[in-house]
Amino acid sequence: MTAPILQITDLTRNFGGVVAVNGFNMTVEHGMIAGLIGPNGAGKTTVFNTVSGFYRPNAGRIVFEGRDITGSPAHRICRYGIARTFQNIRLFGNATAVENVMVGGHVRRKKQWWMPLVFWPGVMEEERSIRSRAEELIRRVDLERYRNEKAGALPYGAQRRLEIARALATEPTFLLLDEPAAGMNPQETEELMQFIKRLRDEFGLTILLIEHDMKVVMGVCERIWVLDYGRLIAEGDAERIQRDQRVIEAYLGDSIDAAADGGGERAGAGPESGTEGESC
Repeated sequence: MTAPILQITDLTRNFGGVVAVNGFNMTVEHGMIAGLIGPNGAGKTTVFNTVSGFYRPNAGRIVFEGRDITGSPAHRICRYGIARTFQNIRLFGNATAVENVMVGGHVRRKKQWWMPLVFWPGVMEEERSIRSRAEELIRRVDLERYRNEKAGALPYGAQRRLEIARALATEPTFLLLDEPAAGMNPQETEELMQFIKRLRDEFGLTILLIEHDMKVVMGVCERIWVLDYGRLIAEGDAERIQRDQRVIEAYLGDSIDAAADGGGERAGAGPESGTEGESC
């Protein structure tokens, strides 16, 4: 039996006297599209921030591809193969689309940052390789027409895709998507659902997403974990989650019917508050 790609055991993260995540457990299998949902402030992005190295857990263990990564810094976790996007888009607005993707490629750069300053052999060749890879990713996420446009001037949906392309440039095996459908209209949301499935299949990824749009969650996620006040209250496939009374009372409510009808209404009252504009 193949070991899971990600195993989280008894994860706890405190902020002063507030327990944002309390004894959380999760096992994600290779090749899965999984979802992490819950009301605003439930602890979803705190889980993401802890897995990706932005926060150190107060307790618990995180094992990725058989390696204990608990408390490892973000840059090292990225090199291990975990990439992420953010709830609030974090692109370099004055750089072109290609240049933004190249930033992700630099994570895998073998030459040191100072070598271009002294014209170290092989530096320019490596930079050309990074640019070529960025151009390829731009094409594969259907952004070729924007390749030389400033990222800040791109349509909202294109910016979301560009942030994903930059994450792909780090050559991940595991991709964390934090509210990828936020701010999208129904047509963009429908396209996003197909795009997420294509990402998994074409790049051989495992994907874990946070999302308030129940149409997206129920439409693409093969397994779902539900948090409420930092605690896991349910786990299972979409059908089981939609029937779970605890989940309905804590979070879903009428959004189940909206998702079933294709309305895709969002549960919750808006973005969660947290460190640096990210939800916790």
